[in-house]
Amino acid sequence: MSQTTTPPFAPDGDSLEDPLPELVDDHSRWVPRTFDGLRFRPFRFYMGAMIWWNAAMSMQMLVRGYLAYHLTDSFASLGVVGLGSAIPMLLLSPVGGVIADRTSKRLVLQLGQIFSAVVAVVVAVLLFNGALEFWHLFVASFAQGVMSSLVMPSRQALLPEVVGMRRLMNAIPLQTAGMNLMQILAPTLGGFMLDWTDPAWVYVFMAVMYAMSVLMLFLVDVLSPEELEESRAGTNAAGGGAGAAAHVDRAGAFGQLAAGFSYLRRDATVRNILAFTFIGSVLGMPIRMLLPGYVSEVFGDGGSTLGLLQMGMGVGALLGALVLASLRMARRRGLLLAASAILLGTAMIGFSVTGVMWLAWIGLLVVGVGSSGRQAMGQVLIQEYVADDYRGRVMAVFMMQFSLMSVGTFFVSLYMERVGPEFAIGSLGGLLVASSMAFLFFVPRFRALD
Repeated sequence: MSQTTTPPFAPDGDSLEDPLPELVDDHSRWVPRTFDGLRFRPFRFYMGAMIWWNAAMSMQMLVRGYLAYHLTDSFASLGVVGLGSAIPMLLLSPVGGVIADRTSKRLVLQLGQIFSAVVAVVVAVLLFNGALEFWHLFVASFAQGVMSSLVMPSRQALLPEVVGMRRLMNAIPLQTAGMNLMQILAPTLGGFMLDWTDPAWVYVFMAVMYAMSVLMLFLVDVLSPEELEESRAGTNAAGGGAGAAAHVDRAGAFGQLAAGFSYLRRDATVRNILAFTFIGSVLGMPIRMLLPGYVSEVFGDGGSTLGLLQMGMGVGALLGALVLASLRMARRRGLLLAASAILLGTAMIGFSVTGVMWLAWIGLLVVGVGSSGRQAMGQVLIQEYVADDYRGRVMAVFMMQFSLMSVGTFFVSLYMERVGPEFAIGSLGGLLVASSMAFLFFVPRFRALD
């Protein structure tokens, strides 16, 4: 397919003849390419579906933590609720990876969204009737964990099929930016709704957002295998190969599961990226789930305060993602991933030593920048280096970092009870900085990642 004889885009932003236009060919080096991916119609619909989903999940995390803490008045309850979703995600995520490699990823996402909407409606009914108890939140968290474990690998593996391989450095940060925009708007709105109205209406609103995501996914088209293969030209993408695909088709579910873990044992590059992302998740992500208790203890009760501080983290994450989407960086991206983790850890330390609201907001803004860079660059590198035939299963392992984060959150919540929230968050940040530096020093293969 030639990209030199035809204009890259029709007037509405779609390609004229080439279904896989290189989005940056018509840019000078001085023109930002931040929103190039949105010129590709299937990605616009994909982004719309993910924005509704992320809005519902971000609001759910805040409101569920708020309800759990106020039903029990305990930091440990936040960790227990997180543990409820972590257990099934640890056990079932590899199964979700096999599902992603065997069936329609879009259909899997739609079924998962419908299930999430049903769970939100059930919790809303309990709240309307004044019957909600803490164990209900745990069961809802467990049910969401089961759904996420089976669905999230398909979500991560679908993106290359929508945009192609060479758009990933732009598309993944844009997706992260959309997610982080919802971490600004959705929790802020959820926090104010907690002050203004019954929490039940927040869950009703979440159910509506899940339904909107289901509808938008009907409009998402995917590339053919041939188009996906052509899209990897000029990238680090590994590809699959017909022989491997035939082997995958013949193997049963358990055989495919074993083959996925065998692939990870053989591929040291993918394994190193996964290891680093796991470290960052366990140490850098619990702050999100524990923020409701932290805010109540340090800054006083109030859904509005919680929403505003959560907004600070979202603003930073959005800025970080947009900067990444603008970069033309093709080398030493492992160093960029490590720098993001170090920035995150340093900001956590700064956040923990201030009890002043506006300084804490700035600290969380920088936390958001580092967290966004760590998540987006980790996913970009995994998606580019993994072989197509194992993409779903590897992304399932990648998604297990979130369940490990939830398990870690449980133990961090117990640690918080003993040493106080400020020291707990600060010490996690210090460990993240130290472990990231150690990883850079002792794993030269990681430093050289492009």
